[in-house]
Amino acid sequence: MTFNSLSTRDSERAVHGVDYAFFVAMRCNGVLCLCKVLLTADRPVGIDVGLESFTTLSTSEKTAPPKFYRRNQKKLARAQRKLARTQKGSRNRAKARKRVAKIYQKIKNRRLDWLHKHAVGIVQRFDVVCIEDLNIKGLVKTKLAKSFSDTALGTFVQMLHDKAEWHGRQVVQVDRFYASSKTCHHCQTKTALTLSDRMWTCHICGTAHDRDVNAAINMLHEGLRLLAVGTTESQNAAGDGVNPVKRW
Repeated sequence: MTFNSLSTRDSERAVHGVDYAFFVAMRCNGVLCLCKVLLTADRPVGIDVGLESFTTLSTSEKTAPPKFYRRNQKKLARAQRKLARTQKGSRNRAKARKRVAKIYQKIKNRRLDWLHKHAVGIVQRFDVVCIEDLNIKGLVKTKLAKSFSDTALGTFVQMLHDKAEWHGRQVVQVDRFYASSKTCHHCQTKTALTLSDRMWTCHICGTAHDRDVNAAINMLHEGLRLLAVGTTESQNAAGDGVNPVKRW
């Protein structure tokens, strides 16, 4: 067990923690403090994110993407067509514009609410979260830009960081060039894969893999390795960032 003193500013944060055993309130020089007894636990998890499964945990748990924009796309298209048919400067156009804006706002609110609950659920269950350092700007420039924008992966990762800090957890971001999907987590052998290969078998050890689960397990292993060497970024012997071309 570890003992730490908390100021009144952190008292609300402590109450929401799921691992705290009990609290002792003390007043020192007019300042109310809480002494928390924290049950230390080692519950790391690796997370692979994507479009088919929003998150895949190293525990083999998968969460499907909610697709709020896709589910409201027809409704939004109808509202936009009505807006296009109205006369510029008219009251009907102003009303139609508000209806379109309302649909967009509802999509955004539902997405943020879902992301918030999903991030909190992960942070409350695990002490260390290992996840890929995604190139969000690059992903939204591909032909799947609409799908990546709908999933809001960048917002989710940022929420993980914020909520991990609030709950006293840690997020480790693994280098985006780390070959998590095509590396067998059992024998560390790399196999050439295409994006359509969702299930594959290692040609060395014969282990059958689910692509996303295998990637999540590798994220976990690499994240814990980075924690063990005291850094959350892959570095070479000179202390510089690893050259992604030479690394893999």
